[in-house]
Amino acid sequence: MPTRPGGIHSTDIKETYREMRRRGKRVLIFNYVLQALTLLTAVASLLLYFLDDSRGLDITINHMFQCFGALVVLNIPLFISKKFRCYIPNFISISLYVFAFAHFVLGEIFRAYDKLGPYDKILHTTGGIIFAILSFSVVWLLNNSEDGKVRLSPFFIVLFTFCFTMAVEYVWELIEFGMDRLFGLNMQRWQDSILQNAQIVQDGEIVDGTPHSIPYGNGLKDTMTDMIVNILGCLVVCVSAYVGMKRKPNWFVNKVILTEKQLRQLLVENESEEASSVAADAAAADAALAEECAPAKEQTSQEGEERP
Repeated sequence: MPTRPGGIHSTDIKETYREMRRRGKRVLIFNYVLQALTLLTAVASLLLYFLDDSRGLDITINHMFQCFGALVVLNIPLFISKKFRCYIPNFISISLYVFAFAHFVLGEIFRAYDKLGPYDKILHTTGGIIFAILSFSVVWLLNNSEDGKVRLSPFFIVLFTFCFTMAVEYVWELIEFGMDRLFGLNMQRWQDSILQNAQIVQDGEIVDGTPHSIPYGNGLKDTMTDMIVNILGCLVVCVSAYVGMKRKPNWFVNKVILTEKQLRQLLVENESEEASSVAADAAAADAALAEECAPAKEQTSQEGEERP
């Protein structure tokens, strides 16, 4: 039977994998439930287009696009884990699933962004946390690879995490700007400050234009506040990661993305540590038993010497 270092059989590792899969089934079921709800939302939106005459085609197309985006994001962890044969911790997968559904379905389709005031800022804050965890996980994985080609200090790992998260936020704000300008959407909330049926007066004469109730427009305000709360969420992860790497470097071993090879090695090391611990306990028990038996042996030998 093939074995691994430390006398661990490959069948034991396979059993450990099966146990991990069983634990991950709930996360997988949760993913399928969100995908089913997303598909039902798309079907409902399509039916409403044919049943409701007042429902425009642009709204239906937008809903289809949002549902498609949600399905893509919901399948990204599944694709990555199968394609690159790696292990993604459950809490990372669940966070990404909830974030995708909350944004695409609840936020864009059911308009939670408009109905719930802090909803947008909460998602941008959590988005900063999630993408910071993902970027930290990737760079930590590269930094601890066996080839040893990448060796970064905790400061540069955190710096990469911060810069990557900010780059994602910057690209997203560009997408919002482009969608608003190309398709007339209101992702940056620039339409919220428009005064309907108002006139712009300069030097006593009416001029063409669109007056706003906020000096720089809601678009700029929305973008800046989104980036600020995103930075705050990212900093929480960066500070925690830096302190953790300084005080407990091995604390992140089973809490970040791992390749299949690294996961196998980790399992073998854990099994070896458990075997060593059992051996040490057995040796300690034998030593204690030997100490207890020593006085009895001495007494027996003394009694034998005293006999005529």
